[in-house]
Parts: sequence; C-alpha cells; structure tokens
Amino acid sequence: MIKNLLILTTYGQIFYSQEFQKTEDAVDIALTAGLMSAIYSMATETQKERISEFELVTSRIVFQEEKSDLLFVITVDKRMDAKDTEDLLNRIARRFYERYGEVRIDGLVLTEFEKDANEIIYEKLWYLDTQKRKFRIWDYLATLFVALTISWYSLLIFGSPPIKGFVDFDIRTFIWDNLIGKLTSPVALLLNILYLIGVVAIPAIAVYLLFKFTHVKDTFRFSRDYLARPTRASYAELLPNYFLINILTSFIVYVSFMMFAGAFFVELKARPLFPGSLIEGFTEDFDFTNFDKSDVGDQMLLGLLAWFTWVFVFPLIYSLLLGEKKWGKIYKNAVFIASIAIYIYIICYIFIGVKYLEGIGFHPGQAIYPYERKQISYQIFSSIPLNVFFYGFLLYLGLGVTRVTPSRTRFPSLLAVGIAIYLTLTLQGIVFSIFYSGA
Repeated sequence: MIKNLLILTTYGQIFYSQEFQKTEDAVDIALTAGLMSAIYSMATETQKERISEFELVTSRIVFQEEKSDLLFVITVDKRMDAKDTEDLLNRIARRFYERYGEVRIDGLVLTEFEKDANEIIYEKLWYLDTQKRKFRIWDYLATLFVALTISWYSLLIFGSPPIKGFVDFDIRTFIWDNLIGKLTSPVALLLNILYLIGVVAIPAIAVYLLFKFTHVKDTFRFSRDYLARPTRASYAELLPNYFLINILTSFIVYVSFMMFAGAFFVELKARPLFPGSLIEGFTEDFDFTNFDKSDVGDQMLLGLLAWFTWVFVFPLIYSLLLGEKKWGKIYKNAVFIASIAIYIYIICYIFIGVKYLEGIGFHPGQAIYPYERKQISYQIFSSIPLNVFFYGFLLYLGLGVTRVTPSRTRFPSLLAVGIAIYLTLTLQGIVFSIFYSGA
C-alpha cells in the first residue's frame, strides 16, 4: 500500500528516503526529490497555496509541509484510506522532530530513521506484516474457540430458542434464580457462585489469553478496522488466506444469534427492504421429533440462505462483472469483506429486528401481531428503522467491495456493486418465494 517515503526541504535537500515496493528500474532519489520540491514550489508560487497531493493512475503522492521548510512526501496506492495516510504523515513528522529537531546540515542523510519509520508504519498498517507469517493450526483453533465463546454468551444473554421439551435457559434463570434459591444455605451459595464464575469468567479469561498469545486477534482486529471505516477494505489484498477463517466465524456467530436472539422471526416476519412485506404462518416451536413440520427449521434455512448469498453469491457476481482475468483474487477479497459486513447484517436483523419490535410493544410471536403490523405506528417505528439498518449493511458492503480492487475494464466498480446487489436480492426473493408458497 505504501510505495515510498521522502523527507526533504522545500528547496530539494534530502534528509531521508525509503522505498517499500521494489521496482525493476532503480529510482534516482535525487532526481525525484528535485522534481517533488519543484512541483511543490511552483504550485505555492503560482497558485498562492500549498499543494496537498496529486494523483497518478494507480498512486497518490501526498505532501505535508512542517516548520523550517521540511517537506514530508509519501506515495501510496490510490485505494489506501486517506485518513490513514494523513495519520501516518503526522506520526512520522512528529517522530522526526522528536529525534532530530530542526536539522539544517547540508548533505546529511539520516539512514538510522528507517527503524522509526518502519515502527510507525507497521504499527498503523499491521496488515503489511501478516503475509510473512507461517501456517499455524493453533490460530485456526483459537479463532474457532473465540467464535464459540461469543455464541455461548449470546445463549446466556438472549436465552434458549423455543424448542419443545427444553427448559428455558437464559441469564435470569441461570444466574439470578439460582442465587436467590441458595441464599438460605451459605455453602450452597458459595458453590453456586464458584460455579457461575466458572461458566462466565473462565471463557472470558480464555478468550483474553488467546487474544494475547495468538494471532486470533488479527481477524477480529481487521473486522473492527473495516467496520470503523469501510474504505480500508482494499487492505484485504494484503491479508493471507488464513484470514478467510472469518467466513466460518461469521457463520457460527450468525447462526447462534439467529437461534438465541429470536432472529428466526425476523427473517420472515420483519424482513427489511420492502416495508410491510411481512410473512405470516411461521410460529411453531422447534420440535426435534418432528423437524419437517417445524416452522423454525424453515426459518433457519432461509436465514442461512440469506447469509450464503451475501457472503458467496454477491462477490461472485461482482467479480464476474468486472471481467478481471485474476477474478479469483477479487472473489477471495470480496468474500472476506462480505463475511465481515455480515456483522452489520446481524445487528440490523436481530437487535433492530425482533428485539426492537418487542421493545416498542409489537410481538411477532403472538397471534395479534398480524393486526399490529397494519397500524401506521408499526410502519413508522419498525419498518423504517429496519430498512435504515439494512441499507446501512448494503452501504458497508458496497463501499468495502468497491475498494477491494479497481475496475480494469470500462465497467465501473460502483455499477457492478449495484447490479450484484440487485441480482442477489432477486435471487433471494425467488428462493424465499418457493418457501413462502408452502407456508
């Protein structure tokens, strides 16, 4: 993502240069520095304002002038997030002044600054280091364990699904009721507290240690960075294949939240995109002894189909539309981005779905619900928020995927995303209608 760094004066004296992407032809640093200072000075004198950057076909050259006529110039991939570039320049400039102050020695080249520059760059863009890592099965296992722990806590917080023959299980019955029942017996109370610590605290401690001593944190760290700013999606090209395990973790978390957070109602009864397009008739409890007749089983299947189409079908359509010869690379990166964006999907479907509906007084699991959803208040307080969050998911997905790779054809990336979203929704509608027809 970073091609080279140059620290010089506005009149062309070089203090430091570093090349991050090797090219076939050697670059004349003195000539480059002279050109940069000339461009900067010409823009300042003729336009009476400083130049901040200019663009090439695949690169951006960013300038930042500091005190004492020092000029920090960084060349980056055109897709690199602009705020990350600005932050890197600020950090490098600050570290440079901390070490050397306002240097003014002709011919001085500060080669020892390479250690500082690498530290700053690799701390900010930690993705650059990941491809050097060797395969470690422990990282896969640790990531799976963390995903299962998240699923365990979702069960504890949201409670068990409506399965016939199963006792209700949630944080209230598991913790609060048990503690209240043991107040009269100090020994039983102590043992119960120790037991609760075991099932609640031990998984948390295990996850903390796994994040500390393995690379499992990186898959979640990239997810956090992407959700904070989708324009970082292009960094997916820097990630090794083992980061694709996030597809599996998103699947595990998605399914567990569907089961334990009531999302089997949301998938059909509060499906976003079309306000008021709610499907009735899926209210039966999950019965293992009669699975074919269980409505929840059908709802879970539709939910998984929705996950599959967004994570795999959408990126496939997008990659094919771009016509890239190395479409496999685009597809891999787009699948990875989609698997991260699915966390927004979880929020929109579950927390802003059934939980939101129940919180404002609409109850999808009750017989009166078909009448409730015809009220104008339902449309205002339920359908609109659901659509807003669903379009938020599409926004994150679209912004992310368009940053994965530039279009190498005349077919614009943004148009490809729009068509891919439309075709994915159409495919979902066809598949869902097959199930609806038998509801």
